Amino acid sequence: MLMRWGFWRKPGRQKFEEAVYSMLHLLPVEEQKKAFERFVYESGRAASEIGFWLFDRRKAAAVDDSEVTCPVLVIGAAEDRITPVSVVRKVAEKYQGKATYKEFAGHAHWVVGEPGWENIAEYVNEWLNQIGD
Repeated sequence: MLMRWGFWRKPGRQKFEEAVYSMLHLLPVEEQKKAFERFVYESGRAASEIGFWLFDRRKAAAVDDSEVTCPVLVIGAAEDRITPVSVVRKVAEKYQGKATYKEFAGHAHWVVGEPGWENIAEYVNEWLNQIGD
């Protein structure tokens, strides 16, 4: 989707094959279809500001990490084709002292719906309980 000229000017939606490659590749085929049916159009502008942040003069996606004072959980998925763990690790490093980084092997971008999502949910729940004490 990000490679189509002018994508930033209008809402866009991935094609099924693109969604499978980028996010749904660890799901069984029937689950891929069900998940894709729930996809909606997304803002081309927001995708541009996030995906090509370096070229955004307004810095719409910039975060002043000194303003973030709460604990931050940063989750990486070893088989993520959209946000590689090398990038996710850098996000965690940005919030050094505030961030907990957890990487999940055998998962990709669609961590909330992939087989084994329950383990991730359990980890998040435990993390929330820890910071709530």
